[in-house]
Amino acid sequence: MKITVSTTPLERQSVQVLALPIAEQATLPSWGARWPAAVREAVSRLLKEKDATGKLNEVVAIPAPAGLKARWLLIVGLGQLNDLAPDRLRQAAAVAARRAQSQKRSSLAFPVIVGQGITADAAGQALAEGLRLGTYRYLAFKTLKPEERVALAQVSLVVERGVSSAAVTTGVSRGTTIAEAACFARDLINRPSNLKYPQTIAADVRAMARRAKIACRVYQQAELVKMGMDCIVAVGQGSAHPPVFVTLEYVGPGAKGQKPLVFVGKGITFDSGGISIKPSDKMDLMKYDMSGGAAVAGALQAIAALTLPVRVVGLIPFSENLPGGSAQRPGDIIRAYKGKTIEVLNTDAEGRLVLADALGYAQRYAPAAVIDLATLTGACVVALGHYPAGLLSTHAGLTQRLKEAAERTHERVWELPLWPEYTEHVRSEVADLKNVGDGSGGTITAAAFLKEFAGDAPWAHLDIAGVAWADKDQAYLVRGGTGFGVRLLTELAASWKPLPSTAKAKG
Repeated sequence: MKITVSTTPLERQSVQVLALPIAEQATLPSWGARWPAAVREAVSRLLKEKDATGKLNEVVAIPAPAGLKARWLLIVGLGQLNDLAPDRLRQAAAVAARRAQSQKRSSLAFPVIVGQGITADAAGQALAEGLRLGTYRYLAFKTLKPEERVALAQVSLVVERGVSSAAVTTGVSRGTTIAEAACFARDLINRPSNLKYPQTIAADVRAMARRAKIACRVYQQAELVKMGMDCIVAVGQGSAHPPVFVTLEYVGPGAKGQKPLVFVGKGITFDSGGISIKPSDKMDLMKYDMSGGAAVAGALQAIAALTLPVRVVGLIPFSENLPGGSAQRPGDIIRAYKGKTIEVLNTDAEGRLVLADALGYAQRYAPAAVIDLATLTGACVVALGHYPAGLLSTHAGLTQRLKEAAERTHERVWELPLWPEYTEHVRSEVADLKNVGDGSGGTITAAAFLKEFAGDAPWAHLDIAGVAWADKDQAYLVRGGTGFGVRLLTELAASWKPLPSTAKAKG
């Protein structure tokens, strides 16, 4: 898809489809006053007859009136005017582009809306992200006829007089870069696990790093054994495909010598549960269990492409959790990278095991902060549903930064407590820790377990179990892997500044 910024008036846009965003109100929005008279009349008639309401993500298609070069109009709802924000533009662009693409239209024009607290730069970024993310399709294994592969090839973002086309263009460039990185993560997530075992996905991440000029190293199983990463090895020992540990490092302009941001992503390429095997129903979804690792890889790609002036490290333990003659058993005791022993009571609580090693390894970098992302607990889905990620942290300042980045990107988070009492739930009588609690507060006790390996640097855990994939198309979140975390982590890095040393989380 090629996205251009144009000052050519709407009526002279040589496109097949013209998208017109409206608010949820009985009359045209203020920006509609500058539309061609025939367009104003057509849209006003739809509003009067309630054939269009402006509700969020509503799309109404009508033939274009005479005098326009476009053949079709798409009336796209933005919802309530007082709720207008960049994410509404992101959603509107996504649903308009997907409708145009589904109708096999190859070109679209969309007016850029500024004001209501939305800058030209922010509008350009949001629209570009929505266009690219909303039209994403995973078709690698789909047999399609040529006419079924028609994609939306050209989008013109129309800038009115008085709006800086340069600022919009800057936003479009940034949004396109970030969206492409999120789509890279989606491709990794959506790939079937018979083609996505630890070595193959590590090769894909290494190829990305080579293109992005990011330092990358892949540690093989023999090296992990020597390093004392027994948790990663134990999780993968039932599989014919041995685990690997991927490290990525980006050093931006002027960032040499900085303490890095360290992003850690869970990378279970398929999770059967191991000996503590999962029910067969929907087990196929466990190909998504490496979504945290994919998000970290995607974020590093975006951060490098934007040449942000920060130092960022990505750590991804890739492993496949399968039953087998050599698989770990309930009751086994293993030793993590930092020396603590763990009683494995449930082999299906494997994500926290590989993260324990990775979080311990993160301390080698003397990090400014550590953030991990993991599809860790079903309890998080029960507690929060499918809209936010669960956020648990040891540092109030880092928590606030993540909340602010989440607000700006609409990759939302919700904070849960991490009081010391929860750690008692994962104390073992025969080892230092056990990998499951008593069943209550499952998301929190999992984070309490991870906290034991996170060290003294500011640390935050994002449980993305409810947001890592979608069951149906929802604006720019299309069915399958969402790439959640790529935009959030990129925004955090883009706005990064040193944390106050005194802002430890309460408790």
